[in-house]
Amino acid sequence: MKKKKFEEIKKLIECIGLNVDVNEYIMGLKKKKEDVLSTVNFKEKVNYHKALGHKSRYLIYNLIKRKEMCICELDVILDLAQPTISHHVKILEHANLIEGIKSGKFTHYQIKKEID
Repeated sequence: MKKKKFEEIKKLIECIGLNVDVNEYIMGLKKKKEDVLSTVNFKEKVNYHKALGHKSRYLIYNLIKRKEMCICELDVILDLAQPTISHHVKILEHANLIEGIKSGKFTHYQIKKEID
C-alpha cells in the first residue's frame, strides 16, 4: 500500500478515536471487500444492475412487471424505435430478468427474476 494511503487511514483511526493497529484495520477493510466479492450471487447481481442501469431498460422492466408485453405493445408506449426496444429487451433477457414466451407470431415478455 502506498505510504500516502497508509497515513490517511492512520489519521482516520486517530480522528475517530479507535484503539487499533493500522495494519490490522487495513486487513479488516480488505477482508470486508473479499466477503462481498465472495457472496454466492455477487456477479449475478452486478449483471442485474448493469442491465437495469439504463433508463429505458429500467422502464421496460417495470412495465413488463405490471403486465406481460410484446415488443409491439412497448413500441406504442415508448418513444423509441422498435429495433432499440428489441435491443433493450435482449439485454434484459441476457441478464435473466425477463423471458419471452412465443404465442403465434408474437413473443410476450414476462418477469423471470423479481428485483426491487
